[in-house]
Amino acid sequence: MPESHNNRAAVFAGLGAYFLWGCMPALFIAIYRAGATPWELLGQRALWAAPWAALLVVLAGQHRQVVAVFTRPRVFGLLCLSTLLIALNWVIYVKAVADNHNLEASLGYYINPLLNMAAGIVLFRERVDRWGVLAMALAAVGVLLQAVAIGHPPWIALTLGLAFTAYGVIRKQVDADAQTGLFVE
Repeated sequence: MPESHNNRAAVFAGLGAYFLWGCMPALFIAIYRAGATPWELLGQRALWAAPWAALLVVLAGQHRQVVAVFTRPRVFGLLCLSTLLIALNWVIYVKAVADNHNLEASLGYYINPLLNMAAGIVLFRERVDRWGVLAMALAAVGVLLQAVAIGHPPWIALTLGLAFTAYGVIRKQVDADAQTGLFVE
């Protein structure tokens, strides 16, 4: 395929993903108002995602890697921990959105890249140039202004951001492909 076609496809895929992500709060609110709890929504997500994740593993020929995960206690343990962190993240997000804390929920995912960069610097000794530091500082000012606008400590945002960052740190240390990890989770 020509590079321009790939670029266009990537842009449309990105826009589609952001559109779906933007529609999810409305879906969660409707499901919550229909009587489902955030835990039930998380259970449904896991139930429906498992067969699709299994299919991706099979199509990618990674079934041996799945077996290997279950025979390596450290890898399996890290994936269990990442499962708990992503479950915590999703339940808090769904509950926050359903309870009309959309700004705090959004702020949690806005904080996340800052926390990821901080984790990279502290835990993985990554280097950030002055433009990166400037970008982080500007984003931190934006987060601070939004936190002040909320009028109380943004506990939901901080919990979401920290849980998702911890999830990313754990997954970075897991010796398994993304599809395999998703299936095990």
